[in-house]
Amino acid sequence: MTKNIISINERMQKLENNYVPHKTFHLNTKEKIFLGKENDKKCRFCKKKEPEVGFNNIAHAIPEFVNNHNLLSYYECDSCNSKFARTIETHMGDYMNPFHTISQVRGKKGVPSVKKGGEKSRIDLKAEGLKVEAHDGEREIFEIDEENKTITLKAIRATYIPIAIYKCLTKMALTIIDESELINFENTIEWINEEEHDKSRFEIANLKCFYSFTPGPLPHDFTTCTVYKRKDNHIDNVPYMIFLLAYGNYTFQIYLPISSKDKGELTFISIPTPFDFKNEFGAPKYKLLDFSSKEKVKNEEVTMQMKFESIEDEEIIKPEE
Repeated sequence: MTKNIISINERMQKLENNYVPHKTFHLNTKEKIFLGKENDKKCRFCKKKEPEVGFNNIAHAIPEFVNNHNLLSYYECDSCNSKFARTIETHMGDYMNPFHTISQVRGKKGVPSVKKGGEKSRIDLKAEGLKVEAHDGEREIFEIDEENKTITLKAIRATYIPIAIYKCLTKMALTIIDESELINFENTIEWINEEEHDKSRFEIANLKCFYSFTPGPLPHDFTTCTVYKRKDNHIDNVPYMIFLLAYGNYTFQIYLPISSKDKGELTFISIPTPFDFKNEFGAPKYKLLDFSSKEKVKNEEVTMQMKFESIEDEEIIKPEE
């Protein structure tokens, strides 16, 4: 798999040369959107139907923690829904949790707090603004640069497994594509169903993800998910399908692995967003993330920098022991 990081116009041309939009959902409505048929529910991940399996729980097509509260699915049974929450979704949630606090991304229980087990120090978003509570004797969780009016917040991610994050993104794409396309992803579905990530019959060496951070107050103020499908007359040897998730300040772009439609060395093209062309707060900052590892990542520190107009005593607290 080769990755091309090229100019915006070249990226747009590459996309047009090789892909057509397959499915897009802009979640900018309060109305519930249901995928599938309420009177003919079939799980596309275990291929079972009622009454063999239950469909009593609300299954979100993409997780609630990426600010999805209304794109729902009849394609996922209760058993698979519970399993995916445990085996893959929790890993992506833990990976992004510190950033969701700063960006005010609301999940099932609102905007998450940033804290580490066993410590009292924490970062919360309150109605009056960001509240940082630091305790003596614990690790430093913030630094203030008064001259440049910036605050750098420091958080420890909960333990996560990188490949589980890629599976989580892949599962989102598999949920929204047409049912007729699932035959091209039978191995992919088996792969995301694995409960033990380090015991797999599939060896995928290059699970790279284009990730971007777009500056400004919630530039993607509603969640968008899009799958692109390779043209029959495509020019480059590109993956059969690619997926874009955009919400808050963030985008994730992946290709759908192990498709029966893919052969040989593939070229992964990144998808431009409107903010690549114009954004008053600055251009998106891209990273190429590698989610190939099956090993647990523990105690990973992340830093987040914010500008401020003023800091009040009650917003940053150092309680006495």
